[in-house]
Amino acid sequence: MVLTLAEEEQWQEFSRHVEWAERFCLIILFVEDALLAGQFLQRLQNQLQGQVSSLHILKPSRPESLVADIFEDLRRCLVPHTIVPCWLELHQHRSPEWQRALDNFFARFNENRDRIRRDYPCPFIILLPVAYKSRLREIAPDLWSVRNYTAQLRLSQQAPVRRSYHEYVTPKSGATPLTVSEQALMRPEIREWQRVQYLEMADNELFLVTIDAFDAALESGQWALAEGLAQQLLTLSHKILANEGETASALRKLGIALDGLGNIEKTMGRYDAAYQAYVSCLQIDRELTTNANPQILRDLSVSLGKVADVDSILGRYDAAYKGYAESLQICRGLKDCLGDSPQALRDLSVLLNKVADIDKILGRYDAAYKDYAESLQIRRDLKDRFGESPNMLRDLSVSLNNIADIDKILGCYDAAYKGYAESLQICRGVRDSLGDTPEVLQDLSVSLDRVADIDKILGRYDVAYKGYAESLQIRRGLKDSLGETPEMLRDLSVSLEKVADIDSILNRYEIAYKGYTENLRICRELKNRLRATPQILRDLSIALEKQADCLCRLGRDGQALAAYQECLPLLERLQAALSYDEYSERIAKIKQAIADLDK
Repeated sequence: MVLTLAEEEQWQEFSRHVEWAERFCLIILFVEDALLAGQFLQRLQNQLQGQVSSLHILKPSRPESLVADIFEDLRRCLVPHTIVPCWLELHQHRSPEWQRALDNFFARFNENRDRIRRDYPCPFIILLPVAYKSRLREIAPDLWSVRNYTAQLRLSQQAPVRRSYHEYVTPKSGATPLTVSEQALMRPEIREWQRVQYLEMADNELFLVTIDAFDAALESGQWALAEGLAQQLLTLSHKILANEGETASALRKLGIALDGLGNIEKTMGRYDAAYQAYVSCLQIDRELTTNANPQILRDLSVSLGKVADVDSILGRYDAAYKGYAESLQICRGLKDCLGDSPQALRDLSVLLNKVADIDKILGRYDAAYKDYAESLQIRRDLKDRFGESPNMLRDLSVSLNNIADIDKILGCYDAAYKGYAESLQICRGVRDSLGDTPEVLQDLSVSLDRVADIDKILGRYDVAYKGYAESLQIRRGLKDSLGETPEMLRDLSVSLEKVADIDSILNRYEIAYKGYTENLRICRELKNRLRATPQILRDLSIALEKQADCLCRLGRDGQALAAYQECLPLLERLQAALSYDEYSERIAKIKQAIADLDK
């Protein structure tokens, strides 16, 4: 079902109220169109998959026990410290018996509203018949006065149509001239774009120059310039579409522009906007596959992977796995069709890694190892066939790390160390060849951390400290030169924690405390800037726990207790969102620490 523009705006406003709710929030939807209500429900479920809350759906069926059934269900399913929105469907019943039941329910709800707001600190989304609107105001005037959002889901007067391509993500209005720094002008693609942007040039030619400049800006960390160029690409693609019509060439340019927009939005941590851009690109690629050629199929595979990347970041692992698996299937088909070309083989190796990443997250280590091993073999073969180009070596380094990750998880530390050490050696060689580019430095810092992880496990603390410290120095430099993107901040946070861990092991608690405190500040900043994804909450919980442990060793029991008390509800919230046990051991440890300190 495709929403009209008015319905889309209504959905956006509704979803914002749910997402921003941090305590009791009353949302009432008066339903005329049950299909539209179902679409809102489906979208809300998809949105909440990326958070550590879920959606509790109630569909009462017995009017005679409506009040008791609802509150018993709420009591039974309440999760401490967790905001779990409640979706209560009461809109499908219009008999006199149900009218009386609704009157009784809202009268009781109105009388007990203060207790309900205290005991159930979550969004209540109540769906009602349109005809009940005036009755609700009469039965529960106090409740009506404290509602947070009300909407009427009307029957659409517009027949469903395929969405116009001009309704996809549109350029922002009022664009300002772009400022190009001297550092940006070191890239020839950006110099060429600056040279031609005010010349008379066909839109298609200007599009090609602009996409090259955008890629260069994104690669070199010129974020503001990349954002501006992404908007220019979007403007150009819509202009080309208007002039040429919905040709395959014009649609592909729109898809490229949307993909670029998604890339910069994702880099800046605006995951919802990135997802919207990637999904729009994917829809275009799917429609273009009616006349599929290898390039169109490859575009589709890439778009599936980009959508799945955001699903993975937001913790929607089942959706991510499904997207990666479909993309992998396309890559295998292209390899069968085109043979063992370098591009087809590299695409296949990338998707094998992404599928394996989800298997690893979900604890399916045998499946992950199998796909990582296939990817590694492909990359070794490519190196043997085509030589040691920097990109080829970087891919090989990533695959070596992936295999070693599984070895480490399974306790095979010697094998893990061997893989990590080979990867680190490659990264140092690539740095010698290419210099200190952001990508090269990022890869080097990752490999330094992983080798040091094994040194730490094996008790080689001085060696581990040296590796962690070098990685931290690299990441501070990257932050200073490229700015505080979410990815950059998280990498810095990881390095601070690892260095502080060694300081703590070696009883340098004051120094460790300083590192843990800086790490905690970054974790809080990321939580405030971004959505409360499982990764962000997990990082924050670890930072709080490690700081609390260090405070205990320093004898600062009051501060330690406060940190443990802040950490505990985060862990309970994370565990409540899972169908398997991951956090019970940490929860038990922190509860014991709180009990010991609270005596």
